[in-house]
Amino acid sequence: MLFSFITIMLIILLIVCYCTVQLSLQNSNLTTAEQNAITIDLGLDEATLDKYPKLIYAQVKLHKNKANSTTSCCSICLADYKDTDVLRDLPDCGHLFHLECVDSWLKLHATCPVCRNSPLAKPVPLEVSH
Repeated sequence: MLFSFITIMLIILLIVCYCTVQLSLQNSNLTTAEQNAITIDLGLDEATLDKYPKLIYAQVKLHKNKANSTTSCCSICLADYKDTDVLRDLPDCGHLFHLECVDSWLKLHATCPVCRNSPLAKPVPLEVSH
């Protein structure tokens, strides 16, 4: 009984080792360009994020059009805004978040955390002249 158990465990171990080596060999045969092509970028890059407006919360409170009931706290971390907090204003939807919170979110997801609209610039339709 013990002999059968040890034999089965050794066979499983050999199969796992074989599969690991084969996978490693397949990945080593890929060129760097092929390995980079496997990477999928889901969110926004740093250059795009830097284009979005930054505001101080004390300034936001002075403008009635931005200061509504939803701007008293960050929808990501749920912390109340302090007058000195730096916020990011997302284009198009105008939702506000702590800079650090929304930048972390947008690096993983290319949509607003509240309304799921894309803050990326909308494509401009081309006019075809006949």
